[in-house]
Amino acid sequence: MSGNSPEDKMAEAVLEVYDPPSAGQSGPGTKQSDDIRFQFRPSELSLTKEVSWFRHNARSGPRTSVPQFTGSQPRILAMAVVLDEKDKQSRSVDQRVSRLLACCVPTEASLTADRPSPPWVTFRWGGFASVSFPAFLSAVKVKYTRFSTSGEPLRAVCEITLEEIGTTTKGQNPTSGSPSSRQSCVLVRGDSLQSVAVRSTGRAADWRDIARLNGVDDPSKVTPGRVLLLPGSDEL
Repeated sequence: MSGNSPEDKMAEAVLEVYDPPSAGQSGPGTKQSDDIRFQFRPSELSLTKEVSWFRHNARSGPRTSVPQFTGSQPRILAMAVVLDEKDKQSRSVDQRVSRLLACCVPTEASLTADRPSPPWVTFRWGGFASVSFPAFLSAVKVKYTRFSTSGEPLRAVCEITLEEIGTTTKGQNPTSGSPSSRQSCVLVRGDSLQSVAVRSTGRAADWRDIARLNGVDDPSKVTPGRVLLLPGSDEL
């Protein structure tokens, strides 16, 4: 009889880190060698998926109007991760927290290319498919709970939130540059040009190209219900 229980053989949870895409790419760039591995498996995961509908007011009708489906919202994955003393690579708690925080700032390569973007990440845990998708870290909240006599943190509880990054769907003729090959979207409440850019290209900075294409002079005045054309990869 084996001494290892099924619990002992459970897959390790890991946060894979990727370079942001370069010009013309619709998916993540090169996978970085330094994954963020969790010493302890998460005790729970919170996954949210919403859809958006837009409904016009029917002032003269006896019934409400038929809503228009405007798109699926990104998956949101939230979890709490415990970092305790040193890991297998002898990295301190502070070093691993810094690694998480680094996923919230633009990479040096993206700044050099004038396309600032933080790294992309993907959560992996065995064959758990519904929580594994290209994403960005939208929030990292750290609570330090144990310290050494010298003041070094020995344990931290990190609450992290991942937001799905959708990949751009190619048109029938993506190199033609014609308006028919472009995608479009309908703004819903809470949308901004930056959030539309993140959903369509993965880069918030591309909002300027969307504004230019649609003749938007003041991004703060875009309203729900407006249809925006999305630039193709050759127009960014």
